[in-house]
Amino acid sequence: MKQAALVTGSSRGIGKGIALALARSGFDVALHGRTKSDALERTRREVEALGVNTASAAGDIAEIAGHAALLDEAEAALGPLTTLVNNAGVGPLKRADMLESTPESFDHCISTNVRGVYFLSQEFANRLLARERSADLTYSITVISSVNAVMASFDKADYCVSKAAVAMVAKILAQRLTPQGIQVFDVQPGVIETDLSQPVLAKYQTQIEEKGITLIPRFGQADEIGRVVATAARGDLPYCAGQVLRPDGGLTLQRL
Repeated sequence: MKQAALVTGSSRGIGKGIALALARSGFDVALHGRTKSDALERTRREVEALGVNTASAAGDIAEIAGHAALLDEAEAALGPLTTLVNNAGVGPLKRADMLESTPESFDHCISTNVRGVYFLSQEFANRLLARERSADLTYSITVISSVNAVMASFDKADYCVSKAAVAMVAKILAQRLTPQGIQVFDVQPGVIETDLSQPVLAKYQTQIEEKGITLIPRFGQADEIGRVVATAARGDLPYCAGQVLRPDGGLTLQRL
């Protein structure tokens, strides 16, 4: 048997960085995107070039009825999965003052960022608990939340609420699953340079230069988040349960 991971939302950005880092650690990797896009196929080829088995699947994480089929497809290609990385997530439909945000945008964030993660993790965990597991392998679920789980931004309140909620999902999963030998982690990235973050990078660059909001004076990179996730997934953080890992350059460090 071999370590095998499903990484949701892995066609690009942070999810792609995670998939590549896991492959470099020897994991077989099932990639996922909302659709079977060219970006998903390009990432699949990059992961495959690292010498591991790969697969790709498509589907909306918000559609709970499709979770079993997603896991079935991944396991049909790679064998039993040992690792789930809940990376797929969405932002608000439109950044807006909390006093002007819409129910549609709120539901959009909650349905994927919380409800989707909750029930995909439930399906995955039940599969692990129902099968014989090897003492030689590490079993884990990682949730990619955000520093916005703890840092308020009134112009994207719906997103912040969803990330705070999914951080609690990780804690409860850890409480339930750690005694069964399944580690759970909550990774809370700071400002990471991806194509999705491009519209706000100039604002944060100014804050980094003029206000020193990060102790490491630059943006984080997707591969750095990948290395953090891979460290946890390999079992290299022993005696840890429900830990919050914050690759944020010191953004959330309380300072005087």
